[in-house]
Amino acid sequence: MLEIAPDDAAGAGAQRRTARVRTTNTTEALDAPGGVTPGAASRTTGAAAGEHAKARVKQRVRILQSPFTNTTNPYIEMVKRIFAQSGYDVAPMSAHNLLHGGFAHLFSARTVLVFHWLELRPFKRKGGRTLISPLGCLIFLFYCFAIVIGRAKVVYFVHDHAVHDTVGFMRKLSMGLMAMIRRMADARIVHAPTFERTYRAHYLPHPLYWDMPGYEATPRAPLQPQQVPQFAMLGTIRPYKDLAAVLEVWPQQCQLEIAGNGSAEYVQTLHDVIARRALHDTVRIDARFLSDAEFEQRISQTDVLVLPHVADSMLVSGAFFEAIGRVPMLIARATPFMVWAAKKFDNVLLFDRLEQLPELVRYAASTWQSAAQHDKRELATAEFGWHTCCLEYQRFFDALVSGEPMQDNDRARY
Repeated sequence: MLEIAPDDAAGAGAQRRTARVRTTNTTEALDAPGGVTPGAASRTTGAAAGEHAKARVKQRVRILQSPFTNTTNPYIEMVKRIFAQSGYDVAPMSAHNLLHGGFAHLFSARTVLVFHWLELRPFKRKGGRTLISPLGCLIFLFYCFAIVIGRAKVVYFVHDHAVHDTVGFMRKLSMGLMAMIRRMADARIVHAPTFERTYRAHYLPHPLYWDMPGYEATPRAPLQPQQVPQFAMLGTIRPYKDLAAVLEVWPQQCQLEIAGNGSAEYVQTLHDVIARRALHDTVRIDARFLSDAEFEQRISQTDVLVLPHVADSMLVSGAFFEAIGRVPMLIARATPFMVWAAKKFDNVLLFDRLEQLPELVRYAASTWQSAAQHDKRELATAEFGWHTCCLEYQRFFDALVSGEPMQDNDRARY
Protein backbone atom coordinates (compact mmCIF):
# COMPACT_ATOMS: atom_id res chain seq x y z
CA MET A 1 0.00 0.00 0.00
CA LEU A 2 1.39 3.37 -0.93
CA GLU A 3 2.20 5.41 2.18
CA ILE A 4 3.00 9.09 1.82
CA ALA A 5 5.75 10.62 3.92
CA PRO A 6 5.29 14.22 5.08
CA ASP A 7 7.21 16.88 3.18
CA ASP A 8 8.79 18.26 6.33
CA ALA A 9 10.66 15.47 8.04
CA ALA A 10 11.76 16.72 11.40
CA GLY A 11 15.30 15.58 10.66
CA ALA A 12 17.02 13.99 7.73
CA GLY A 13 18.19 11.10 9.89
CA ALA A 14 14.68 10.26 11.02
CA GLN A 15 14.63 6.92 9.19
CA ARG A 16 17.41 5.59 11.37
CA ARG A 17 15.99 7.21 14.52
CA THR A 18 12.66 5.44 13.96
CA ALA A 19 14.37 2.09 14.33
CA ARG A 20 16.04 3.13 17.55
CA VAL A 21 13.02 4.55 19.34
CA ARG A 22 11.15 1.30 18.75
CA THR A 23 12.81 -0.20 21.81
CA THR A 24 9.45 -1.76 22.63
CA ASN A 25 7.93 -3.61 19.70
CA THR A 26 4.73 -1.97 18.41
CA THR A 27 2.92 -5.29 18.24
CA GLU A 28 3.92 -6.01 21.82
CA ALA A 29 2.50 -2.64 22.81
CA LEU A 30 -0.81 -3.31 21.09
CA ASP A 31 -1.16 -6.79 22.62
CA ALA A 32 -0.23 -5.73 26.16
CA PRO A 33 -3.06 -5.58 28.74
CA GLY A 34 -4.64 -2.18 28.65
CA GLY A 35 -2.51 -1.27 25.67
CA VAL A 36 0.40 -0.32 27.95
CA THR A 37 3.87 -0.68 26.47
CA PRO A 38 5.71 -3.04 28.87
CA GLY A 39 9.01 -1.21 28.56
CA ALA A 40 7.36 2.08 29.50
CA ALA A 41 5.13 0.82 32.31
CA SER A 42 7.74 1.60 34.93
CA ARG A 43 7.75 5.24 33.92
CA THR A 44 5.43 7.65 35.70
CA THR A 45 3.96 8.54 32.33
CA GLY A 46 3.21 4.96 31.37
CA ALA A 47 1.78 4.17 34.80
CA ALA A 48 -0.61 7.12 34.76
CA ALA A 49 -1.91 6.51 31.25
CA GLY A 50 -1.90 2.74 31.66
CA GLU A 51 -3.84 2.70 34.91
CA HIS A 52 -6.41 5.02 33.39
CA ALA A 53 -6.71 2.74 30.37
CA LYS A 54 -7.16 -0.37 32.52
CA ALA A 55 -9.79 1.35 34.62
CA ARG A 56 -12.05 1.99 31.66
CA VAL A 57 -14.76 -0.66 31.79
CA LYS A 58 -15.83 -0.63 28.16
CA GLN A 59 -15.16 -2.20 24.82
CA ARG A 60 -11.77 -1.26 23.39
CA VAL A 61 -11.69 1.39 20.70
CA ARG A 62 -10.02 0.55 17.39
CA ILE A 63 -8.07 3.28 15.60
CA LEU A 64 -7.36 2.86 11.89
CA GLN A 65 -4.59 5.29 10.92
CA SER A 66 -3.26 6.50 7.59
CA PRO A 67 -0.40 6.58 6.97
CA PHE A 68 0.54 3.74 9.31
CA THR A 69 4.26 3.85 8.56
CA ASN A 70 6.64 6.63 7.62
CA THR A 71 10.28 5.99 6.79
CA THR A 72 11.40 9.63 6.97
CA ASN A 73 9.83 10.89 10.19
CA PRO A 74 9.19 9.10 13.53
CA TYR A 75 6.13 11.29 14.15
CA ILE A 76 3.70 8.60 12.94
CA GLU A 77 5.36 6.00 15.15
CA MET A 78 5.08 8.33 18.15
CA VAL A 79 1.36 8.93 17.59
CA LYS A 80 0.74 5.18 17.23
CA ARG A 81 2.53 4.52 20.51
CA ILE A 82 0.52 7.23 22.25
CA PHE A 83 -2.69 5.55 21.05
CA ALA A 84 -1.47 2.14 22.21
CA GLN A 85 -0.35 3.57 25.56
CA SER A 86 -3.82 5.06 25.99
CA GLY A 87 -5.49 1.67 25.61
CA TYR A 88 -6.58 1.73 21.96
CA ASP A 89 -6.07 -0.94 19.32
CA VAL A 90 -4.18 0.56 16.39
CA ALA A 91 -4.21 -0.84 12.84
CA PRO A 92 -3.52 0.46 9.32
CA MET A 93 -6.19 2.38 7.45
CA SER A 94 -5.29 0.87 4.09
CA ALA A 95 -6.97 -0.91 1.20
CA HIS A 96 -5.06 -4.09 2.06
CA ASN A 97 -6.27 -4.08 5.66
CA LEU A 98 -9.88 -3.28 4.72
CA LEU A 99 -10.01 -5.97 2.04
CA HIS A 100 -8.58 -8.58 4.42
CA GLY A 101 -11.21 -8.47 7.14
CA GLY A 102 -11.06 -4.86 8.23
CA PHE A 103 -13.93 -3.51 6.12
CA ALA A 104 -16.49 -4.26 8.84
CA HIS A 105 -14.69 -1.90 11.21
CA LEU A 106 -15.84 1.03 9.07
CA PHE A 107 -19.39 0.43 10.32
CA SER A 108 -18.56 0.25 14.02
CA ALA A 109 -19.17 3.18 16.34
CA ARG A 110 -16.13 1.97 18.30
CA THR A 111 -13.82 2.68 15.35
CA VAL A 112 -11.99 5.94 14.68
CA LEU A 113 -10.37 6.70 11.32
CA VAL A 114 -7.31 8.92 11.75
CA PHE A 115 -5.76 10.66 8.75
CA HIS A 116 -2.50 12.59 8.42
CA TRP A 117 -1.49 14.37 5.21
CA LEU A 118 -4.33 12.79 3.22
CA GLU A 119 -4.18 15.79 0.87
CA LEU A 120 -0.77 14.61 -0.38
CA ARG A 121 -2.22 11.50 -2.03
CA PRO A 122 -3.27 13.09 -5.36
CA PHE A 123 0.17 14.67 -5.85
CA LYS A 124 3.69 13.53 -6.59
CA ARG A 125 7.04 15.29 -6.66
CA LYS A 126 9.19 15.11 -9.77
CA GLY A 127 12.38 17.07 -9.58
CA GLY A 128 11.39 20.45 -8.20
CA ARG A 129 7.78 20.29 -9.46
CA THR A 130 4.52 19.05 -7.98
CA LEU A 131 2.38 17.01 -10.41
CA ILE A 132 -0.95 15.19 -10.33
CA SER A 133 -0.63 11.46 -9.62
CA PRO A 134 -3.37 9.34 -11.28
CA LEU A 135 -2.74 6.45 -8.88
CA GLY A 136 -2.68 8.84 -5.95
CA CYS A 137 -6.02 10.30 -7.04
CA LEU A 138 -7.59 6.82 -7.00
CA ILE A 139 -6.21 6.16 -3.53
CA PHE A 140 -7.53 9.52 -2.35
CA LEU A 141 -11.01 8.74 -3.75
CA PHE A 142 -10.93 5.32 -2.09
CA TYR A 143 -10.33 6.89 1.31
CA CYS A 144 -13.05 9.48 0.72
CA PHE A 145 -15.46 6.66 -0.18
CA ALA A 146 -14.55 4.82 3.04
CA ILE A 147 -15.17 7.99 5.05
CA VAL A 148 -18.57 8.64 3.48
CA ILE A 149 -20.07 5.14 3.72
CA GLY A 150 -18.85 4.21 7.20
CA ARG A 151 -20.21 4.87 10.69
CA ALA A 152 -16.75 5.25 12.17
CA LYS A 153 -15.71 8.60 13.57
CA VAL A 154 -13.20 10.45 11.37
CA VAL A 155 -10.34 12.57 12.75
CA TYR A 156 -8.20 14.66 10.41
CA PHE A 157 -4.88 16.06 11.66
CA VAL A 158 -4.39 19.42 9.93
CA HIS A 159 -0.62 19.81 9.54
CA ASP A 160 -0.40 22.33 6.69
CA HIS A 161 -2.27 25.20 5.06
CA ALA A 162 -1.45 23.86 1.59
CA VAL A 163 0.73 21.18 0.03
CA HIS A 164 4.33 22.37 0.26
CA ASP A 165 5.95 24.12 -2.70
CA THR A 166 2.76 24.26 -4.77
CA VAL A 167 1.84 27.41 -6.70
CA GLY A 168 -1.05 28.66 -8.80
CA PHE A 169 -3.65 26.05 -9.70
CA MET A 170 -1.88 23.24 -7.82
CA ARG A 171 -1.88 25.25 -4.61
CA LYS A 172 -5.56 26.16 -4.94
CA LEU A 173 -6.36 22.52 -5.68
CA SER A 174 -4.49 21.30 -2.61
CA MET A 175 -6.26 23.84 -0.41
CA GLY A 176 -9.62 22.82 -1.87
CA LEU A 177 -8.94 19.16 -1.14
CA MET A 178 -7.94 19.98 2.42
CA ALA A 179 -11.12 21.99 2.93
CA MET A 180 -13.16 19.06 1.64
CA ILE A 181 -11.45 16.63 4.05
CA ARG A 182 -12.03 18.99 6.96
CA ARG A 183 -15.75 19.11 6.13
CA MET A 184 -16.00 15.32 5.95
CA ALA A 185 -14.20 14.79 9.28
CA ASP A 186 -16.07 14.55 12.57
CA ALA A 187 -13.16 16.26 14.31
CA ARG A 188 -10.03 18.12 13.30
CA ILE A 189 -6.76 18.27 15.24
CA VAL A 190 -4.10 20.98 15.07
CA HIS A 191 -0.72 21.16 16.80
CA ALA A 192 -0.87 24.95 16.78
CA PRO A 193 -3.46 26.30 19.27
CA THR A 194 -3.65 29.57 17.35
CA PHE A 195 -5.46 27.75 14.50
CA GLU A 196 -8.22 26.09 16.51
CA ARG A 197 -10.79 28.66 15.43
CA THR A 198 -9.53 28.91 11.86
CA TYR A 199 -10.01 25.21 11.19
CA ARG A 200 -12.73 24.53 13.80
CA ALA A 201 -10.24 22.14 15.36
CA HIS A 202 -9.09 20.92 18.76
CA TYR A 203 -5.52 21.50 19.90
CA LEU A 204 -3.40 18.49 20.85
CA PRO A 205 0.32 18.95 21.55
CA HIS A 206 2.89 17.73 19.05
CA PRO A 207 5.04 15.17 20.93
CA LEU A 208 8.67 15.93 21.65
CA TYR A 209 10.85 13.54 19.66
CA TRP A 210 13.47 13.31 22.41
CA ASP A 211 10.98 12.55 25.22
CA MET A 212 9.60 9.42 23.59
CA PRO A 213 10.32 6.36 25.78
CA GLY A 214 13.47 4.66 24.53
CA TYR A 215 14.83 7.69 22.71
CA GLU A 216 18.47 8.35 23.63
CA ALA A 217 19.30 12.02 23.25
CA THR A 218 22.99 12.82 22.93
CA PRO A 219 24.21 15.00 25.85
CA ARG A 220 25.56 18.42 24.99
CA ALA A 221 29.24 19.10 25.50
CA PRO A 222 30.18 21.44 28.38
CA LEU A 223 30.33 25.12 27.54
CA GLN A 224 33.74 26.58 26.80
CA PRO A 225 34.74 30.23 27.40
CA GLN A 226 34.68 32.34 24.23
CA GLN A 227 33.09 29.43 22.33
CA VAL A 228 31.91 30.44 18.85
CA PRO A 229 28.22 29.50 18.40
CA GLN A 230 27.16 27.01 15.75
CA PHE A 231 24.02 28.07 13.88
CA ALA A 232 22.12 25.39 11.96
CA MET A 233 19.14 24.77 9.72
CA LEU A 234 18.37 21.04 9.88
CA GLY A 235 15.83 18.91 8.00
CA THR A 236 14.71 18.62 4.42
CA ILE A 237 16.10 21.29 2.09
CA ARG A 238 13.00 22.65 0.35
CA PRO A 239 11.91 26.05 -1.08
CA TYR A 240 9.07 26.50 1.47
CA LYS A 241 11.74 26.92 4.15
CA ASP A 242 13.03 30.01 2.34
CA LEU A 243 16.66 28.96 2.78
CA ALA A 244 17.92 30.87 -0.26
CA ALA A 245 16.45 34.11 1.06
CA VAL A 246 18.12 33.48 4.43
CA LEU A 247 21.51 33.10 2.73
CA GLU A 248 20.97 36.40 0.93
CA VAL A 249 21.14 38.25 4.27
CA TRP A 250 23.23 35.90 6.42
CA PRO A 251 26.08 37.67 8.33
CA GLN A 252 29.50 36.59 7.08
CA GLN A 253 30.96 36.32 10.59
CA CYS A 254 28.47 33.69 11.86
CA GLN A 255 29.00 30.01 11.11
CA LEU A 256 25.95 28.24 9.61
CA GLU A 257 25.40 24.59 8.77
CA ILE A 258 22.57 23.42 6.49
CA ALA A 259 22.04 19.67 6.65
CA GLY A 260 19.35 17.42 5.20
CA ASN A 261 18.11 15.88 2.01
CA GLY A 262 17.15 18.12 -0.89
CA SER A 263 16.73 18.22 -4.64
CA ALA A 264 19.88 18.87 -6.66
CA GLU A 265 18.24 21.88 -8.31
CA TYR A 266 17.42 23.70 -5.09
CA VAL A 267 20.73 22.80 -3.46
CA GLN A 268 22.50 24.32 -6.46
CA THR A 269 20.47 27.50 -5.94
CA LEU A 270 21.84 27.71 -2.42
CA HIS A 271 25.40 27.14 -3.63
CA ASP A 272 24.95 29.94 -6.18
CA VAL A 273 24.00 32.37 -3.41
CA ILE A 274 26.97 31.23 -1.33
CA ALA A 275 29.33 31.80 -4.25
CA ARG A 276 27.91 35.22 -5.11
CA ARG A 277 28.10 36.44 -1.50
CA ALA A 278 31.49 34.79 -0.79
CA LEU A 279 30.10 32.70 2.09
CA HIS A 280 32.27 29.63 1.48
CA ASP A 281 34.08 30.10 4.81
CA THR A 282 30.84 30.71 6.68
CA VAL A 283 28.14 28.38 5.34
CA ARG A 284 28.44 24.62 4.91
CA ILE A 285 25.80 22.48 3.16
CA ASP A 286 25.53 18.74 3.71
CA ALA A 287 22.72 17.80 1.30
CA ARG A 288 22.01 14.15 2.07
CA PHE A 289 20.11 11.91 4.44
CA LEU A 290 21.94 11.81 7.75
CA SER A 291 22.57 8.70 9.76
CA ASP A 292 21.11 8.42 13.24
CA ALA A 293 24.42 9.24 14.88
CA GLU A 294 25.06 12.14 12.51
CA PHE A 295 21.71 13.79 13.15
CA GLU A 296 22.03 13.40 16.92
CA GLN A 297 25.53 14.84 16.76
CA ARG A 298 24.29 17.89 14.86
CA ILE A 299 21.41 18.55 17.26
CA SER A 300 23.70 18.22 20.27
CA GLN A 301 26.30 20.51 18.69
CA THR A 302 23.84 23.16 17.51
CA ASP A 303 23.82 26.28 19.66
CA VAL A 304 21.19 28.22 17.70
CA LEU A 305 18.62 26.55 15.44
CA VAL A 306 17.14 28.71 12.67
CA LEU A 307 13.55 28.02 11.52
CA PRO A 308 12.73 30.34 8.60
CA HIS A 309 9.67 28.43 7.28
CA VAL A 310 7.22 30.62 5.40
CA ALA A 311 3.98 31.26 7.27
CA ASP A 312 1.53 30.16 4.54
CA SER A 313 2.79 26.59 4.25
CA MET A 314 2.81 24.69 7.53
CA LEU A 315 1.24 25.17 10.96
CA VAL A 316 4.27 23.99 12.95
CA SER A 317 7.82 22.90 12.20
CA GLY A 318 8.79 19.39 13.25
CA ALA A 319 12.34 20.61 13.86
CA PHE A 320 11.01 22.81 16.68
CA PHE A 321 10.02 19.67 18.61
CA GLU A 322 13.45 18.18 18.03
CA ALA A 323 15.18 21.26 19.41
CA ILE A 324 13.07 22.86 22.13
CA GLY A 325 14.46 21.84 25.50
CA ARG A 326 17.74 20.72 23.93
CA VAL A 327 19.14 23.56 21.80
CA PRO A 328 20.01 26.70 23.83
CA MET A 329 18.39 29.20 21.44
CA LEU A 330 16.02 29.20 18.47
CA ILE A 331 15.48 31.89 15.83
CA ALA A 332 12.23 31.58 13.90
CA ARG A 333 9.98 33.47 11.53
CA ALA A 334 7.07 34.97 13.46
CA THR A 335 4.40 32.50 12.35
CA PRO A 336 1.34 32.29 14.62
CA PHE A 337 2.63 29.13 16.32
CA MET A 338 6.10 30.56 16.90
CA VAL A 339 4.60 33.76 18.36
CA TRP A 340 2.65 31.54 20.77
CA ALA A 341 5.76 29.49 21.59
CA ALA A 342 7.90 32.59 22.18
CA LYS A 343 5.51 33.69 24.94
CA LYS A 344 6.26 30.45 26.77
CA PHE A 345 9.97 30.04 25.95
CA ASP A 346 12.19 33.09 26.33
CA ASN A 347 14.95 31.42 24.29
CA VAL A 348 12.84 31.65 21.10
CA LEU A 349 13.67 34.79 19.09
CA LEU A 350 11.39 35.97 16.27
CA PHE A 351 11.73 37.95 13.08
CA ASP A 352 8.94 39.29 10.87
CA ARG A 353 11.05 40.30 7.88
CA LEU A 354 14.28 38.83 6.58
CA GLU A 355 15.97 42.23 6.87
CA GLN A 356 15.70 41.79 10.65
CA LEU A 357 17.52 38.46 10.62
CA PRO A 358 21.19 39.64 10.54
CA GLU A 359 20.76 41.75 13.67
CA LEU A 360 18.93 38.92 15.42
CA VAL A 361 21.70 36.47 14.49
CA ARG A 362 24.37 38.78 15.91
CA TYR A 363 22.33 39.21 19.09
CA ALA A 364 22.01 35.42 19.46
CA ALA A 365 25.76 35.04 18.89
CA SER A 366 26.44 37.30 21.87
CA THR A 367 23.79 35.89 24.26
CA TRP A 368 23.42 32.17 23.51
CA GLN A 369 25.76 31.08 26.31
CA SER A 370 23.56 32.81 28.86
CA ALA A 371 20.53 31.00 27.40
CA ALA A 372 22.40 27.67 27.54
CA GLN A 373 22.71 28.00 31.32
CA HIS A 374 18.92 27.88 31.73
CA ASP A 375 17.59 24.36 31.21
CA LYS A 376 14.27 24.34 29.34
CA ARG A 377 13.69 20.59 29.42
CA GLU A 378 11.17 20.67 32.26
CA LEU A 379 9.18 23.46 30.62
CA ALA A 380 9.25 21.67 27.26
CA THR A 381 8.08 18.33 28.70
CA ALA A 382 5.28 20.04 30.63
CA GLU A 383 4.00 21.50 27.37
CA PHE A 384 4.78 18.76 24.79
CA GLY A 385 6.17 15.79 26.72
CA TRP A 386 5.16 12.14 26.56
CA HIS A 387 3.08 12.26 29.76
CA THR A 388 1.21 15.37 28.63
CA CYS A 389 0.49 13.93 25.18
CA CYS A 390 -0.77 10.59 26.52
CA LEU A 391 -3.24 12.30 28.84
CA GLU A 392 -4.45 14.87 26.30
CA TYR A 393 -4.86 12.40 23.42
CA GLN A 394 -6.66 9.86 25.59
CA ARG A 395 -9.04 12.48 26.96
CA PHE A 396 -9.87 13.75 23.47
CA PHE A 397 -10.46 10.35 21.85
CA ASP A 398 -12.40 9.00 24.83
CA ALA A 399 -14.75 11.99 24.60
CA LEU A 400 -15.03 11.66 20.82
CA VAL A 401 -16.09 8.01 20.94
CA SER A 402 -18.43 8.45 23.90
CA GLY A 403 -20.05 11.51 22.39
CA GLU A 404 -19.30 13.64 25.46
CA PRO A 405 -18.88 17.41 24.94
CA MET A 406 -15.25 18.30 24.42
CA GLN A 407 -13.83 20.47 27.19
CA ASP A 408 -10.90 22.81 26.60
CA ASN A 409 -7.80 22.02 28.62
CA ASP A 410 -7.09 24.14 31.60
CA ARG A 411 -3.64 25.19 30.41
CA ALA A 412 -3.36 28.70 29.03
CA ARG A 413 -2.97 28.64 25.26
CA TYR A 414 -2.63 32.23 24.16
